[in-house]
Amino acid sequence: MSEQQQMEEKPLGRIEQGFFSYKDVQDAELAVSEKDRIGRLERQLDYSKPKLVLALYTKAVTEGVFRTPEGYMYLIKLRAFLEDKKEELGAEIPSIPAEFIIGEDENEALVLQLKNRLKEGQLKLKNEKSRRVGLYIVIAFLAAALVAMLVIAGFSDSPNILNYERVLQDRYADWEQDLKERESVLREKELELKRE
Repeated sequence: MSEQQQMEEKPLGRIEQGFFSYKDVQDAELAVSEKDRIGRLERQLDYSKPKLVLALYTKAVTEGVFRTPEGYMYLIKLRAFLEDKKEELGAEIPSIPAEFIIGEDENEALVLQLKNRLKEGQLKLKNEKSRRVGLYIVIAFLAAALVAMLVIAGFSDSPNILNYERVLQDRYADWEQDLKERESVLREKELELKRE
């Protein structure tokens, strides 16, 4: 089913497109074209290069490329991604100007909705950062425990994977020394018996 077929006339003269409804066909068609543009951008955008994402985002914001809620939701998605990479970027991320949104009378409600979604995205980022910090602490603790176990095992007298060769060599050296001592005692006894 195409985007044009998805647009349905709703009661009160509203046209539904995606998650939003529009007053007239022109606004709905603009939303469809922006959704298509977003699809093309997503296929070409490489999120492993945050500086390119920032350049695209900055151009879209400064030139007012997106004017529908679909476009603004995409800008919010890019902004949330860039906020997560802010330290890596080392650059200021421009704000999304609310005055470009179509439908002047709907501006306040839509801006409030977009701000709430941006706050939710920032909260998710903070929660994710907190989880990362917790994960780093657990990893550091486990690494310290591993180092401590290796040190203890290295200084232990009982054979283990780290010192088994040394322990076995010491043990064989002790046995060899003991055998030599016993052999020398036996030779002395033999000599004594031969003398008698």
